Amino acid sequence: MQPKVTPEPAPDMFSPLSRPVEQYLAQADVATGDNAFAWRVLTVRSLLQQNHVAEAKARLQTLRTGATLQQIPVVSLLEAATLLQEKQPGQSLQRLLSIDARRLPSSGQAYLWLLQANAYEQQQQTLEAAKALVARHSLLTGPAQNSNRERIYQLLSTQSPSALRQAQGRSNSADANGWFRLMAILNAEGLPAAQRNWQLQSWSSSYPEHPGRAYLPESLSTAQGQSFDPAHIAVLLPLSGRLAEQGEAIRNGILSASQGQSARVSFFDTQGTGMAALYQQVMQAGADFILGPLLKENVDALLKQDPAMPVLALNQPAYQPELAAFYYFSLSPEGEAADAARRMWDDGHRQPLVFAPANELGRRVAAEFDRQWQAQSGLPAILAYFSDQAGIEGDVRRALSRRPATAGQVLPVNGEPGLVPEARPADSVFMVTNAAETRYILPYFDFVRDSRAERLPTYVISRSYIPAGEAPMGELAGLRLADMPWLFDGTPRLKEEVLELWPDADTAWLRLFALGFDARTLIPQLPALRQGAPAIPGLTGELTVSPEGVLQRRLQWREYVNGNWISIGQEPGQQ
Repeated sequence: MQPKVTPEPAPDMFSPLSRPVEQYLAQADVATGDNAFAWRVLTVRSLLQQNHVAEAKARLQTLRTGATLQQIPVVSLLEAATLLQEKQPGQSLQRLLSIDARRLPSSGQAYLWLLQANAYEQQQQTLEAAKALVARHSLLTGPAQNSNRERIYQLLSTQSPSALRQAQGRSNSADANGWFRLMAILNAEGLPAAQRNWQLQSWSSSYPEHPGRAYLPESLSTAQGQSFDPAHIAVLLPLSGRLAEQGEAIRNGILSASQGQSARVSFFDTQGTGMAALYQQVMQAGADFILGPLLKENVDALLKQDPAMPVLALNQPAYQPELAAFYYFSLSPEGEAADAARRMWDDGHRQPLVFAPANELGRRVAAEFDRQWQAQSGLPAILAYFSDQAGIEGDVRRALSRRPATAGQVLPVNGEPGLVPEARPADSVFMVTNAAETRYILPYFDFVRDSRAERLPTYVISRSYIPAGEAPMGELAGLRLADMPWLFDGTPRLKEEVLELWPDADTAWLRLFALGFDARTLIPQLPALRQGAPAIPGLTGELTVSPEGVLQRRLQWREYVNGNWISIGQEPGQQ
């Protein structure tokens, strides 16, 4: 006669299996309600662990037949586990990816990530397996979390540094990128001790709470300098090929700013040389700071090298890992759009219309304006686009008739929930246009609204710059433009010297000269600026650095009056 089984409350369905399979079977047979479902899930898991696949599948079929809508995701998890036990990782992954993880308890989510990791490992996709375990990590505690961390480490220990560097990107979580970068350093053979120590220090500063810190050497010093005082600056620029003129303008700005400085400056041509080889040349030359490169793809390639020295890149790639000694400085229209959003908010406008070309650049700049606008107001801007001159009147009419998108969640402001306001018309315009487009389009805004009505305050960025002193253009009257102080009346003595040396320099050349000048000048102040030091006035604007290492420019705003750009609010002829 079998002893009577006393029903017990079921443990968590995804807790560690600590009993013989017979005990789970016995409890599943006598339990009722939710307890019965939990014991049956534990029974199936235990049968799979013992490789009793046929019996597990039979019980799983019964479980699915009686499952409620809320229980179906759990059944799907067990079906994926069964497929995995049968060495069908592809089908198992398909099933796992179809499950809405939000409908699972946190322990079920951890189990889902574990199954994904196991499936990827069966397919020999080690990096994907590691990413699944990284996603699982925060759902665990205690010994389970320690075991998970060790498994991540063991998986990534088998990967080459180049594969780990290539695996980093925007699509990963910050923790996954942190693991890949750390293991690329630890797996590198023959790395000079000083370079390894620098890279690990940089990693440690960037990831103060990362689980991979358990694998840092105990002797690692984490004190990196609070200022940069390089002895030898390596400048990476295109000095030949189609971008040689741009590279030369930046080079001249750097050399001009270097006068009177003790640091040695060496230039390396990025044209036709891979970044890995160029970085090795920089290391062999004994440089201790890198300025550049200029092209986004070269910045990406340099990031993959995880340089063992500070870097001030002259562009912003799509993926910008937060490296403690890596900085990004560019004259991007996106940065200017963010400054325009701040300025328009400060000027009291509350419903801007963004009018941009319907191309990649226009949409990118409009999106950045809207991102900054929502960050400070909690509400969206009105976004509208134009295609060509033939349809501009219709595009302007449609733009002025639009109202902000108010559906969905509104961003909070100062920690308070945002409220969806009553839709209202635009009270100002931000145009993403070049000078010719601005001259052509502005009159249509006056015509479509009412030529007798006061013009909506209209703002543009440096793409619309027209040199002062030319014949007045009445259609631009009152236009507000943001640009670097250098192009207005900033540092007149330096500009005179530059124009004497390069009398044919045009506006584009002068902008790049200013970029090089400011980049060289800022090097010693970069760490302090990143920590929140006050803005530094430069040729390109008032300069600060975000916590992510991105240099931000506060531009100078002027108004077009009778052919000249004057300070907003200043009367013509005033000094």
